[in-house]
Amino acid sequence: MSDRANNPFLKPGSNAPRPPVIQRPAPPPPKPIPRNPNIEFRGYYEFEGVWRVALFDKVKNQGFWLVEGEVLEGIEVESFNPDTEIIKLKGGMTLSLKDSDKTVLPVPSGQVKSSKPPIPGKPASQVKKTNIPPPRRR
Repeated sequence: MSDRANNPFLKPGSNAPRPPVIQRPAPPPPKPIPRNPNIEFRGYYEFEGVWRVALFDKVKNQGFWLVEGEVLEGIEVESFNPDTEIIKLKGGMTLSLKDSDKTVLPVPSGQVKSSKPPIPGKPASQVKKTNIPPPRRR
């Protein structure tokens, strides 16, 4: 007889065989990190049958236009698909067109807002402004 079968200190059911260990499949490998993740694809246009793409380097805060096969600072556009808006760079890196954040930038207006209400009965052009001194005569 085994000691486990007659051991009074074990919990009931602890002698039951353990279930088999289920191994989960390994997660898929992460996407390869591009050589320069600071490059963004910002726009494109076609002129005389040639596609030109706008790339932006976030580190240098500088944008530039390239055509297929042109090399600039080690970046070469291998192909561009206008239907999917994806470009393929030399070395296997692909970039898709960056969506705009659709925000409106505030623009300062040329008008100065006055805190004083206009004088009733007079047009604003006839109201004398007292904060500007008259010119001095010499």
